[in-house]
Amino acid sequence: MRDGFTQKLRQSAIEIGEFNVNDLAQKIPVYTYRDKHKITRVISVLKKQGEIISIKKGYYRYQEKKRPLSKQARIWRAIRIKEYFTRRDIAKLSGASDVYLRRYLNFLKGEGFIEHITGWGYKNALYRLIDPTTAPLEKPLFNSNHKAKQERR
Repeated sequence: MRDGFTQKLRQSAIEIGEFNVNDLAQKIPVYTYRDKHKITRVISVLKKQGEIISIKKGYYRYQEKKRPLSKQARIWRAIRIKEYFTRRDIAKLSGASDVYLRRYLNFLKGEGFIEHITGWGYKNALYRLIDPTTAPLEKPLFNSNHKAKQERR
């Protein structure tokens, strides 16, 4: 399966809406049985990925995959929800590693979004969002590679 063929199939599926294999074969266009079989294989792969859903036997609909939130966005969302938190709390909610989480929290402290209240360590250090009412909904941008390079200097 060539990527170009899959992309043509995606675009055709989006334009058609509800479709079957024959609809896609006419839209792409496909002239050989071999290429028509290729459509069936691509549909199968895209169904497994969640991009195409079956609506009834032999009929499908394209459903764009939602992009998962980035690690920073998951961390920021967890912080906004909790307001008072430990690194362990945020790690559980966001799925981020402690090393990455520590770097991002240090960045947020430096930018004035959060403050360290008491305690030390993964379970005991308590942080808080400084002003939940004015905190941005979107995550503050942080480039971990750039920050790591600055810390080494």
